[in-house]
Amino acid sequence: MKKFFQILGVCSILVFSFYYTDKIALLVEQKNPVLQEIKNKKESLKVKSVNATIVDDSIIPGISGSVVNVEKSFQKMKSLNAYNEYYLVYDEVKPVISLNDNKDKIIVSGNKSKNQVSLIIASDPNLINYFSGYKVNLLVNKDNYFKTSKYELINNETNKKLFNQVNTLLDKDNLNKNLCILNDYNKKLCLENDNYIIKPSLKLTHSSIIKVKNSLENGSIILIDKSAKKEDITILLKQIEFQDLNIVYLSQLLKE
Repeated sequence: MKKFFQILGVCSILVFSFYYTDKIALLVEQKNPVLQEIKNKKESLKVKSVNATIVDDSIIPGISGSVVNVEKSFQKMKSLNAYNEYYLVYDEVKPVISLNDNKDKIIVSGNKSKNQVSLIIASDPNLINYFSGYKVNLLVNKDNYFKTSKYELINNETNKKLFNQVNTLLDKDNLNKNLCILNDYNKKLCLENDNYIIKPSLKLTHSSIIKVKNSLENGSIILIDKSAKKEDITILLKQIEFQDLNIVYLSQLLKE
């Protein structure tokens, strides 16, 4: 029994020693000048998130903020023994009001603080040829579906059975961005599939180029109708370039 208590005493001393050593190491680390510098800079580098804007049944995406992850940043700079902003690690801060929590709302624009627009076209060879090299979105159905990494595909079926079949193809090819372009027939299908519902803010037809050109702005979502003329498409692309807007995939435009 005496030997047992002796062993117990030695173990207790060892445990206390390890605990004390860890506490000292932690205390020394907390006083590390690199860690202190990161903590001092943290608040000034914080970027606040911006909530999505909701008006009635429509919504415009917000913007995520960011905050410095002190521990991860310190671990990256620890071996350097010097503060270097290049090695800062940030955590994303999502908006309190965001698209993800309001999928029943209709997206009518991208965030207007970004110099981005998106173009949506039918999966039609005549239209696709005009947009070679651009990041555009194609409306596809069961008959014209094809796997591609050049464009972003959007399920355009209105029949439930066919809609599900296209969704299966998109999932299989890992291309499903869960986007729906609102029309007179598909809102229920979009809601059932938990998709983002988008209503284009502009539509280019055979006679609307002046209206589209004058209304073009940051965040515009432009649907290119099959009736749009080649010369009008050329004018639109030049106007986008003139306004220093970037053509991006719809999923990127809507990303908070």
